[in-house]
Amino acid sequence: MIRLAKTLERRQSRALAALVFSAFVIALGYGTILPVLPQMVQRLLSAPNAVDIARHTGFLTAAFAVAPLATAFPWGRLSDRYGRRPILILGLAGFAVTFAATTIPLSLTFLYVMRLLNGGFSAAVLPSAFAFVADTEADEQRRARAFGRISVASSLGLLAGPMIGGLAWQRLGTMPFDEMSNGAFLLSFLVAGGAVVAAATVARAIERGPPPRQKRDDLESTAAAKSGELRLLVLAGVLAGGLGLFEVGLTLRSRSLSITPTELGSMFAMCMAVMLIAQGIVFSRLVKPETTRWLIAPAFAVMAVGLAMVLLAGGSDGLLIPTSMVAASGGLLAPTLTYWISWIAKRGHAAELGLQSTVTSMGQALGSAGAGLLYESFDVSVAFLAPAAVLAIAAVASLQLPRQLETTPAVARDPGGKSVAE
Repeated sequence: MIRLAKTLERRQSRALAALVFSAFVIALGYGTILPVLPQMVQRLLSAPNAVDIARHTGFLTAAFAVAPLATAFPWGRLSDRYGRRPILILGLAGFAVTFAATTIPLSLTFLYVMRLLNGGFSAAVLPSAFAFVADTEADEQRRARAFGRISVASSLGLLAGPMIGGLAWQRLGTMPFDEMSNGAFLLSFLVAGGAVVAAATVARAIERGPPPRQKRDDLESTAAAKSGELRLLVLAGVLAGGLGLFEVGLTLRSRSLSITPTELGSMFAMCMAVMLIAQGIVFSRLVKPETTRWLIAPAFAVMAVGLAMVLLAGGSDGLLIPTSMVAASGGLLAPTLTYWISWIAKRGHAAELGLQSTVTSMGQALGSAGAGLLYESFDVSVAFLAPAAVLAIAAVASLQLPRQLETTPAVARDPGGKSVAE
């Protein structure tokens, strides 16, 4: 029995390592291409100008984020029906092929198509990865830490991506257009090759077969569980919208404060580091998973205050505190909401998490677009105070959420004091 337990634990560790690496590669691919897009667009336009370059760069960035709106939920349904492993492998393989094609564009139209496909395939990975953990890990403490590790890996990929892309472009930018493919191979090899390795690792580390079905009939039939599920999905969309608006709004705000691109890049890097620290603390052995539901409302409140405080900053130094507040609350909320949504899923884990990805993508797209419209159409204060008010409302709406989540297996207890999930 002891040997069997150790064998199962080793298999679980290998599977988690494969999932963590997969999440890192997907986020790395998204971040790597961002610094390169303006230069790629410039070389593909017949008569490039600043307005067209900016417009196509924004649309191409949005194309990756919008694609999961149509694909995340179907991927989740397929994962629930056919198993996590085949969907993970298909998503990673498709991501590898489309990313390689993206770095060697034949035309602007071709680049748009590849960006859409790249985002569509990426949407298959995270929901299936989180669902696999929820399916196979019975201990709630280990499950929470696994969710945290996958989230941290994704954040690390987002942090490392722009740096790698910027370094690669130091070579790409000095090449004539017909030699661009030689330099683009650097990006293609790093990310697409990494995705292929991740797919192979998943194929070896994750068992075959459909995901195990957990008995949740008693949970799914309760009105409280359904209400909590809907509220969590809405909060996930609000969070994504707030973060998307913050990123774009901060970029626009930096221009009026005469903050250089280098300082702005360092500020975003600091935000990612703060997110990593927040995620590492919340999903560590120091915090019990069932207590994280009490952190949701305070985190939304802190994020709302941080957005409002951006208006008080007079320079890059003054932005350190408000941006840290937004980053820490965002880093805490993203994996926490995912963790609780996985618990009260009523259509199967991956389908529910795929729906969350869809809602998140919609929120991010609306937030990013809304930031530009608010900043352009109204006073700068409206661009930050309006979303701050929405986040404050989300904080108030979250106050009753911990009691609703008491019906979930993560916190429901039998008379002996043990978790039902155990």
